[in-house]
Amino acid sequence: MFAFIARRLIAMQERITGESASYMRDIYSGSPGVFWRFALAAALFRYAKALPPEVYAVAGIAAVRAEDCGPCVQISVNLSLKAGISPAIVRAAATGAVEALDDNNRLAYEFAYAVATRDIAAEGLRTEVERRWGKAGLAEIAFVVATTRSYPTLKRAMGYAQTCQRVVIGEETAIARPREAA
Repeated sequence: MFAFIARRLIAMQERITGESASYMRDIYSGSPGVFWRFALAAALFRYAKALPPEVYAVAGIAAVRAEDCGPCVQISVNLSLKAGISPAIVRAAATGAVEALDDNNRLAYEFAYAVATRDIAAEGLRTEVERRWGKAGLAEIAFVVATTRSYPTLKRAMGYAQTCQRVVIGEETAIARPREAA
């Protein structure tokens, strides 16, 4: 019965994200206990109350860009578009074109990316993040950066997400810039 439920959850994840979740099948076949723990944790990963939805999405895309250059970025793009985030904002975040973002989204992107890449610039940006969105907003960006990292890390460790891919936004291919050096 648990295997049936796991297969259904994986299929649902693939429908929602628009990407393969073969790595989850692999995890389940190797360790159902790890699968269920990750599935329970993943259910808690998305949380935003203090941040505007687009700021949260941009921070998530920035964090995943620091970790991945392919399927996980595509998943973040797909989920952001499904959440109603403007394709122009999603494209700018997915390609790292921060100059195309407004001040709030640029700050969220730069802070999340700096935190994810361990860039000292995060120290200077943190004050402004907290000034704009309070401790709650700061905590939400910290949370999205921390939780976003788990997917690319897990996939890489399982032998998935070894190559980059072009990101598609709507009907157009957005050529994501290579990850900047940390």
